[in-house]
Amino acid sequence: MRRGYRIAEFFTLAIFLAFAAQPALAYEPVTVAHLEQMLAAAHGKSDKALAKELGELELTERLSTLRLEKLQASVPGEKSRLALLVLADTSAFQNLPAAEISQLAAPDSETQNKILTKTADYVRVTLHQLIDIVVSRDTNHFDNLKVVSFSRAVPAATANAKKMSEAELDAARFPPVASAVVENQPYRLTAENGETITYRNGEEELVSRNGKAVVAPPDNAPKRPPSSGISNWGVFGPLPEIVANDISAGKVDWDRWEQIGKSTLAVFRYSVPQDLSNYNLEYCCFTSGKEPSGDGGKENWNVYETIPSYHGEIAIDPVTGGIRRLTIQTDIPANQPIYRADILVEYSTIELGGREYLLPARSVTISQASIPIMIQEGNCVDLHCTPRTYVHPKDTVVSDTIYGAYHVFRSDSRASNGPEGSPSSSQPNNATPRKY
Repeated sequence: MRRGYRIAEFFTLAIFLAFAAQPALAYEPVTVAHLEQMLAAAHGKSDKALAKELGELELTERLSTLRLEKLQASVPGEKSRLALLVLADTSAFQNLPAAEISQLAAPDSETQNKILTKTADYVRVTLHQLIDIVVSRDTNHFDNLKVVSFSRAVPAATANAKKMSEAELDAARFPPVASAVVENQPYRLTAENGETITYRNGEEELVSRNGKAVVAPPDNAPKRPPSSGISNWGVFGPLPEIVANDISAGKVDWDRWEQIGKSTLAVFRYSVPQDLSNYNLEYCCFTSGKEPSGDGGKENWNVYETIPSYHGEIAIDPVTGGIRRLTIQTDIPANQPIYRADILVEYSTIELGGREYLLPARSVTISQASIPIMIQEGNCVDLHCTPRTYVHPKDTVVSDTIYGAYHVFRSDSRASNGPEGSPSSSQPNNATPRKY
């Protein structure tokens, strides 16, 4: 029995090596102009074929939301539309194409300071005057880590194992492999969430998810961890306020003028050292390795939380000081359990209650962390037991969120974005919203 078990172990390892060693996808770098030319020449291609081609590209320049929407209107279906979306999202922290950068002369130092002062006033006064609102928040999640399971042996491995002695098999002990991991595949849609939230008294609260009301837990209930990936909090007010306050003490430099529709925006680059940072980063979840005993090597899941140094861009309306685009790229030390945690938020003008407000229109988060993939289940044979074993490949997750259906919060009202049965976009009667 022991020899048969060693043979089984050997060829499950061979299966793992045969597939885990496959070369990863090398994304082809392209410019925005090249992408547009490719799409113009792609008429007649199927939705699936075009999506596959788009999934193997990587933009070297930022694809703006306006250009993205125009390109999405030209593709044949939902698969290629989503492939374009994630392609644009992964380019969100790149520079714009040179042709899209305004050639207007940079303002003098005094004018730059006036713009930044207006922004400080905006976050101190205007953001705090935002009325209570209800908003839909629809998110698509993508990742590029593919796990493939195998259950059959490789004939050549079987023959080789049969020729090995008991001592050789003992020396070559390997755990049975349950899955092979292949990284850097084209991004694929892994989850969709349609949510309704309220923003009241400076706090975002989750009301419903995918059409189901979210009920507040009892006071003694365990704390709910954030959703998987970066906790995308504070986009209505607290986040831009923290960044604006931090950069007033950090380093900020003029970068360029940028045209968005009919608006000309002043774009600054900034950096905030850790000792001046007030930005709280939360990521769920990472593992701290196997438990030393008691649960057969079960992995511990943990929420990563820190106040990091960070840098990014802030695009400002020079007339009002309002923030139209904000990026945050965290500077994560090499010895941390996550490798990347970046956020982009774009703001648009929305009229509510007879006044205009700058409110979130879209956000993108990109995170990268090691995740556990179990390659061996715990086994016991002839009183010899092996614990579970994991590999920890890097997984990149991209989340794209659209905010819409804004309306003023009414505690005694009910409204809907769509027909009966679709996700609600309002606060249910007599329900207590749950903080998100």
